[in-house]
Amino acid sequence: MKVLLNNYPKAVSLFQREALVLKQLNHPGIPKVEPDGYFTWLQDGKTPCHCLVMEKIEGRNLEEWLASKSNQPITQEQAIYWLKQLVEILEQLHQQQYFHRDIKPSNIMLKPDGQLVLIDFGAVREVTASYLQQQAANVTGTRIGSAGYQPPEQADGHAVPQSDFFALGRTFVHLLTGKHPMRLRNPQTLELNWREFAPQVTDSLANLLDDMMALVPSARPENTLVIGQRLAEIELTAKAESSRVSQKVKPVSLTESDEQRKTINLVSLLKSLGVNCWLALLLLLRLLGWRSLLPKLEVTFNNRGVDNHLANRLGVAKIYYHCALLIKPDYMKTHYNLGSLYEKQGKYPQATAEYQIAMGGNISAAFNNLARLQIIAKQYTVAVDLLKARLSPDEDQEVRYALLKNLGWALLKQQRYSEAKSYLEEAIELKSDRAAAYGVLAQVLEAIGDKHKARVAWDSFWRYAPNDHSPEVDAWMMIAP
Repeated sequence: MKVLLNNYPKAVSLFQREALVLKQLNHPGIPKVEPDGYFTWLQDGKTPCHCLVMEKIEGRNLEEWLASKSNQPITQEQAIYWLKQLVEILEQLHQQQYFHRDIKPSNIMLKPDGQLVLIDFGAVREVTASYLQQQAANVTGTRIGSAGYQPPEQADGHAVPQSDFFALGRTFVHLLTGKHPMRLRNPQTLELNWREFAPQVTDSLANLLDDMMALVPSARPENTLVIGQRLAEIELTAKAESSRVSQKVKPVSLTESDEQRKTINLVSLLKSLGVNCWLALLLLLRLLGWRSLLPKLEVTFNNRGVDNHLANRLGVAKIYYHCALLIKPDYMKTHYNLGSLYEKQGKYPQATAEYQIAMGGNISAAFNNLARLQIIAKQYTVAVDLLKARLSPDEDQEVRYALLKNLGWALLKQQRYSEAKSYLEEAIELKSDRAAAYGVLAQVLEAIGDKHKARVAWDSFWRYAPNDHSPEVDAWMMIAP
């Protein structure tokens, strides 16, 4: 059951509109509400409480689902399958002269049977004659939506049905790249620079998504039928191409690691024997004391691992890191890098173990990252003690900023707001162009009831979020107003 917690006239109006729309619609991708699902009761004998009983949707929303996959991008096939479902849902909605106005991953549920369900119709709007007249007269309507997914005209209070297509396109960019749209936005053009982060996407699908995200509504597809037709063409083309490939004799494909053969002759020799033989040979060389024949090879392997790590080829990167450690088991930089890789994969116990080893090499970033994992695990006291012990005025500014930010975060979780605020303000003084500390500070200010300063902090957070790649920034984008 959904309960409205306030009685502001506009909030009540939107709540009643949501109830009305859900009663009218009947589709497996839309929560069902029975005719008597909306009702009010007097909670204190005077104040009406508005309630809405609707179908319970089992499963997780796509924001949670993506986080459980360590934000690894979905495939083009998955994207097409889901996009077709959502376009069909929007067709039902638009046919009834309504549009949603708040499409984003957290408002899309994935049921265990694979069915997607569009939820949270609190922002839904009916396309009435009076509404169209208001838009033609440039009368501003309600400003509703979520940063990163909201189209420009909706931010100005002039939403139209094609506004849903913009939000849907932004949603799939997020799913196909694993990155929140605000991280990909070009501040000059307001468009997204996203294609390089989704190499699995063909030009035809990318072009469709870009058309859906056009800044001007008239440049977007006219309706859901147009989107559906283009999706069908993309799917047919992909199947035809797959069929042609399967009928040919397939050459040995080049993997990412094969490309490294062009740069290191020794790696070329070893990899030609296969991964298992490669690792065995490296171990044999080390046991036989041939270290002098392999000057700084661990550095080479570590650097190749970093290259692949940054390119999100995590499996290949892991092989290189392990090769570096076979040659030099106490190579602390590689232990730190391997911990970072495991963290990106969501393998926190393995990441913790690698960071703990790297701490033995006095790598400050390892202390910081381990503390962040402890915060995620709700071990706030342990994190605070570790961060305070490591914090030093002689520390590199980049690392000191991260230590201060995470210390503020851990103290926020302990409800030690005054201390948290002090450390976060120091972090911002060091690096005023980073979003993460602003995001924590905004939460601290909200907790102590300073709404005005919290709003200012959130504004600064959004200003710098596209260029801040801290792991927690994506999560805070979801809660930022």
